[in-house]
Amino acid sequence: MVTDAVRHFFPGSNTGAGFVGFFENLRSQAGRTVILKGGPGVGKSSLMKAVGQHYEEKKTPVVYYHCSGDPDSLDAVFVPERGYLMLDGTAPHIVDPALPGAADGILNLGVCLDEKQLSGQREDVERLNREISACYAQAYRYLRAARAMREDAGAVCDAALSRSARHAALEELLSYFPEPCGDGESHLFAQAITWKGVLQYLDGILTGKTVCLDAPWGFDAHGLLSDLWQIAGRKQMYRAAYHDPLDAARFGHIQTGDAVFTTAVIPDAPAVTPQLDSKIMHREEPRLSFDRAVHDLALNQAVEVLANAKAKHDQLERYYIDAMDWGRLNAIRQETLEELPD
Repeated sequence: MVTDAVRHFFPGSNTGAGFVGFFENLRSQAGRTVILKGGPGVGKSSLMKAVGQHYEEKKTPVVYYHCSGDPDSLDAVFVPERGYLMLDGTAPHIVDPALPGAADGILNLGVCLDEKQLSGQREDVERLNREISACYAQAYRYLRAARAMREDAGAVCDAALSRSARHAALEELLSYFPEPCGDGESHLFAQAITWKGVLQYLDGILTGKTVCLDAPWGFDAHGLLSDLWQIAGRKQMYRAAYHDPLDAARFGHIQTGDAVFTTAVIPDAPAVTPQLDSKIMHREEPRLSFDRAVHDLALNQAVEVLANAKAKHDQLERYYIDAMDWGRLNAIRQETLEELPD
């Protein structure tokens, strides 16, 4: 059963700077956090999906946070009305309790593992971990190259955007600015770079008034979105940042109040088009074409390497799955579901 109140995001992404996540931001929104520990394949994602299903059946809003390493798996599940968060606290996003027992709990599914069996397979486990780490390091080098090409295209667009044209674009964006409402802020990814490519969950953010920033590839929208972000902050409005999956230091989309300003192409949504100097853009067309071609090549190569990492991770999981006491795990899962806050 799926309700209209089910939303999906990514708490982290593989970026040009390596893996970047906003797990602490998730914790700041929760009253109770359960941190899952244990190796790969011990049932962390399955337990989080069961928790989400439990609340979906009660028609309670649920937010699923998908893993950028494997988007079919979860990194976290959040139940806003209960203030209840369950998340994966293992690498590459190691999370430990801030207030053990008082606000945070640890559920170690690793207790279901046959450690004696795994110790006999240590060399294979260590080898696969090294190979997976090497794949991610290689993928991040390709992503850095892709980011560099987009930054070069951004330099062209910056040169073609006069101060007056930038001001005009900002003023037009502000004409869609909502009335102040709510407070607080959050940081997430609505898109992530995964072994399946660049995936997105934009439906979760396009729930109110949507305004598109319509600009050519390479245009650095962060500057204008950052201006809107600062204005919302001065007005003490609720604001949510959805970061660029290739460069987490930059915004891809922001929400202020009930309005979303996005770089995505949304049919029938109002669009603001920054006026770029056509002579500069035409003169730099060969450079822009080169940047785009190398960007796409590097990004596709990164995705291919991430797929290789996923295949090796599946091999690694097999060792842990074979060493699991599934009866004990099922008992823990049942007890956890029975103790969920209603």
